[in-house]
Amino acid sequence: MNTDKSFIAIACFAVAFLAHANSLPGDEIIRDSALGDLYKRYATYHQAFSAYATRQGFTRPVEKMATVAHEIIHIDSFAHQGFFIDGTYYEPYLSADAWPRLNNGQLHPYLSESERRSSIYRLYALQAPSNHLGNVVDEINAYGHVLPIVCRDEPQSADKQIKNLMGFLLLSEAYLRTLRTQLPSEYAKLAQQGPTRGVFGLIVQRAWAALGSCAVPIESIPAGETRYLLAQP
Repeated sequence: MNTDKSFIAIACFAVAFLAHANSLPGDEIIRDSALGDLYKRYATYHQAFSAYATRQGFTRPVEKMATVAHEIIHIDSFAHQGFFIDGTYYEPYLSADAWPRLNNGQLHPYLSESERRSSIYRLYALQAPSNHLGNVVDEINAYGHVLPIVCRDEPQSADKQIKNLMGFLLLSEAYLRTLRTQLPSEYAKLAQQGPTRGVFGLIVQRAWAALGSCAVPIESIPAGETRYLLAQP
C-alpha cells in the first residue's frame, strides 16, 4: 500500500469527520429558502440552542435543528420588531397596546378544566403569566415554519411538534372565546380589519397549512373561534 496515499486518505477522512462533528446535526435539512438564509445568518447561536433543544427532549437530528430554527425565528422577530414570515417582517409585533388587554394570568378563571390540564397551559401559560395573545401568536408562527420540515424529513419526530402547535392554537382559541364573551370592547379591537387581525389571521392560517402538510385531520385542528373572528366584516 502506498503510505503517502494512505496518510492523505486518513487525513481527509479526519477533516471530514471533524467538520461533521462541529456542525449541528440537521444543518443540511434547511435548503434554499428564507428560513434557510435566516438559519445560516444566526450560526453563532446554533450550538447554544442545540443544547437547549436537547434539554427540552428534542434529540433527533431534524427535530433538534427545527428547535434551533424555532428559537432563531423568535430572536430575529424581536430584533426587527416584526413577525418573521418567510423572510418578511409583519407588524405589529408584541407591543402591549397592539394586542387585547388580557394576559395568561388573567385567562385562568375562564378556562375549561381540560384547557387547564393541557401541557401548553401548564408548561407555558402558568410559567409566563404576563404574556399575552401576541406571545402565543409568536409561538404559533415559529412552529408553523418548522413543522413541515420535520414532517417531511423526520416524520417519526413530528408528534411532539404537532402536539405543541396544537396546544398553542388551543390556547389562542381560549383567548378569543374569553375576549368575545367577557371583554367585548377588547375583542372589538382585534375583530376590526387592521394589521393586528391581519397578522393573526396570516400566522394561524399558515399553521393550519403546516398541520395539513403533516396529514393532521382538519376537523381535529382547533379553529372555531378563529374562523368566526376572521369571518367578521
